[in-house]
Amino acid sequence: MVKINRKWAVVTCLMALLIWGNSLVPGSGSGSLSLTVMEAIRGFLHGVGLPYEWVTNFVVRKCAHFTEYLVLGILATHAFDFEGRCTFDVLLPTAVFLLLIPSIDETIQLFVPGRAGMITDVMIDCCGAATGVVLRYLLRSLMCAKKAA
Repeated sequence: MVKINRKWAVVTCLMALLIWGNSLVPGSGSGSLSLTVMEAIRGFLHGVGLPYEWVTNFVVRKCAHFTEYLVLGILATHAFDFEGRCTFDVLLPTAVFLLLIPSIDETIQLFVPGRAGMITDVMIDCCGAATGVVLRYLLRSLMCAKKAA
């Protein structure tokens, strides 16, 4: 039986709601925000003398997907596995949760003007979430090893 840390569960649910809230923004508003972020990144890279042409609206949008789900993966792992056991009975509900949230997210976008739900985005989201889970376990292992030394 999985014990859920309620405080981390609340934070995790708030992050999921934030993600879903972003999906409710119509395409024009979402596109405008992405373009603003893209221009800021390009300006920074140009300012420090690095190539910036590769930063496109597409890259920014996909990186945003990956990053927000990386954070969700870390938070969900704290909620479902705050004791750091990394067992099947902990990883299964975490994985199910981290598959349902992006699936719902992309379904929401099907009903928002100017947006489209895409299976490729679900895959990017799941990769971000999995990276967050792995990072959380790696950091926990490093911290435990440091304490033991």
